[in-house]
Amino acid sequence: MSAASFYRCAVTHERFGQVLHRLTYRVAYVLVDLDVLNEGRSPTRLFGFNRPRPLSILARDHGDGETDDLAQWVRRHLLSNGVLEEGATITLLTLPRVFGFVFNPASFYFIHDRQGALHHILCEVNNTFGERHFYLLRANREDCSVRQSCDKEFYVSPFLEMAGRYFFKIRPPKERVSIGIDYRRDDGVRELAAYMAGDKAPLNLLTSLKVLLEFPLMTLGVVAAIHWEALLLFFKGATFHANPRSRRFSSRKFASRKAE
Repeated sequence: MSAASFYRCAVTHERFGQVLHRLTYRVAYVLVDLDVLNEGRSPTRLFGFNRPRPLSILARDHGDGETDDLAQWVRRHLLSNGVLEEGATITLLTLPRVFGFVFNPASFYFIHDRQGALHHILCEVNNTFGERHFYLLRANREDCSVRQSCDKEFYVSPFLEMAGRYFFKIRPPKERVSIGIDYRRDDGVRELAAYMAGDKAPLNLLTSLKVLLEFPLMTLGVVAAIHWEALLLFFKGATFHANPRSRRFSSRKFASRKAE
């Protein structure tokens, strides 16, 4: 399977301003070529696409939650957002299901043309209310990195305002991946820095066994970390912001925003 690999990553959330707080945890992301997945090829029997395996990716966990062909869904999504460049190869960096369970705070689709040049990244964000949002980012053609900002339009934490702006800094996955997202209020004050980085390992039987042994409860760990952080922020006196559940987000499972 081309492009199939693990990235063992350290994820850090650091808060500034009213409340100072830092949280770090480890996870194992997987990078896969979506078209290769659709062909049914798998690097090991421990990993599957749209089928039960100890490690798996289900199409319904992504995109509009209904498609079985994620690659074609991404291509349609790009067209609907005015992207004319071809999506010849689309790779997905995401947390896999582990023994059938997953919660993905953020996944990333890397869209390349026929020459292999990266031209866009689609960031897929989920919250704990079952809602989903997309941020479409244009890559720098010279070094394939992303340095962009866009308005925050999606509720992800009770301790962040709905207003404000995200600043993305992404180095796409090669031998190493690094992704940084800063949140700043409308007055420019930096309140949150989220960062993940990790090194590449091939996705095969041996590495899959290692991931299962190292992260058997990865989904539980991610969800527990999110709620533990929220509890600590509450006791530290962080301002609470309820989910507005506006019509825009409550009547649609997902929405999209193109970065400027």
